[in-house]
Amino acid sequence: MTRWVYFTVLVILISTRTTNLKTDDTCQIHQSVLNWPQLTCTNIDSNFFRNFKTPLNRTHWIRCANCSLTIIDEKTFNFSRNNVSFLELPECKVKSVKRFAFSSFFLLKILNLRRNEIDYLEPKCFAGLKRLWHLDLSSNLLRILTNNVFSDLPNLDVLNLTQNQIFYVQPYAFADLINLKYLYINNNDLKKLEDRMFKHLSNLKLLYIERNNIIEIHQNAFIGLKNLNYLYLNHNSISFLVQYNFKPLTSLFNLQLRFNNLSEIQVSSFNGLKNLRYLYLGDNHISLIKPYGLIGLDSLVVLELVRNNFSSIDFSYFDKLPKLYILWLNENYISNFIINSENEVQNSLAVVDLSFNKLANFNYTILHKKMPNIKEIVFANNSHSCDFLTDLYRFYLLKNISLCLTTSCRPNETNFYIDTICLESFESTIEPIYNITDDYSTAFAPTFGISVWFYTALFFIVFLHCY
Repeated sequence: MTRWVYFTVLVILISTRTTNLKTDDTCQIHQSVLNWPQLTCTNIDSNFFRNFKTPLNRTHWIRCANCSLTIIDEKTFNFSRNNVSFLELPECKVKSVKRFAFSSFFLLKILNLRRNEIDYLEPKCFAGLKRLWHLDLSSNLLRILTNNVFSDLPNLDVLNLTQNQIFYVQPYAFADLINLKYLYINNNDLKKLEDRMFKHLSNLKLLYIERNNIIEIHQNAFIGLKNLNYLYLNHNSISFLVQYNFKPLTSLFNLQLRFNNLSEIQVSSFNGLKNLRYLYLGDNHISLIKPYGLIGLDSLVVLELVRNNFSSIDFSYFDKLPKLYILWLNENYISNFIINSENEVQNSLAVVDLSFNKLANFNYTILHKKMPNIKEIVFANNSHSCDFLTDLYRFYLLKNISLCLTTSCRPNETNFYIDTICLESFESTIEPIYNITDDYSTAFAPTFGISVWFYTALFFIVFLHCY
């Protein structure tokens, strides 16, 4: 009985908290997911809030669903005092944002204008939003970011411009965004990163510029980004990197240039990235790394060169990478691995992936001398012979190094592969050990056989005679 009373009280309490307080036919006030009072309106137009009489001094969240606002100006939200921190206007058919459009929301922290039809932001349209820290303008129709368009947002932390049509950013478009940490410009139409394009973003930590049409990066494009940690340039059309292209990015930790049109790495392309740990260059057309092409990467731990056009790899490419731990070279066309005695010893390298190439063999003894601390080599799907493979396997087995010959690299799979695929070759490598015994047994087999039968017969004759 006590349980039922408790359950009934709990249901009543939950119902009380979630009951909507109706303000009129189109808006309701209820508890948000953060347990704050939320006003949700549906199917309203641009004139609705102009005559809105409900007090909002306790409302922290306003959401408009399936609305048709079209134009937002300084009269759209005719509120006097309010405590609104979250304003969500996604898919509200907004086309234009005028001056002082949100000036009544002086406590606003998050503004969501995602999936509208905005093609132009009028100057001072964000005036009054001194406390705003998240602005979402993704999936709109913006084409140009004009000078000072965000200058009224000194505390902005996140700016999302993904999925627009931006092809040009004016020199002062990001002016006064002194606290911006995260900038997303994915899926736009940028073709060039201009000179000093991000010079005002001194505290930026993460910059996403993926899936644009970027062909060129100006030598000074990244000046000012001294605190940037993550730069993503995947899925563009970059074909060339000039010397010291990334030099201003002294705090960069992760750089991704996958799915571009790079064909070679020029001298000093990455020089200056002294704190870079991860460099991803996969899915390009790289066939050559020029001398000193990877110089200056003193902290690099992971280098990814997957699915490029390498036919030959020179160990000298990696001489100047003192902390390199993982090297991915899989899915290229490598048939030649050049290792010279004068190459520097790569003490830090522990994992090398050479799978899905065309390597028939390589000098694994010299390779081990140049990589004395190697722990794992992935060598699946190459042009190796079983003789080479079994020799390689035995060599690394003695050195306590993991040799992976399958794509999954599960424990004991290499053993199984050797036993099933290369059994004959593997047995032939150990044949000389058994040939010694076989030679002796063959030579003395007739004598040994006669002696055994003779003494056995003699034993039985003596035994029968005694009884």
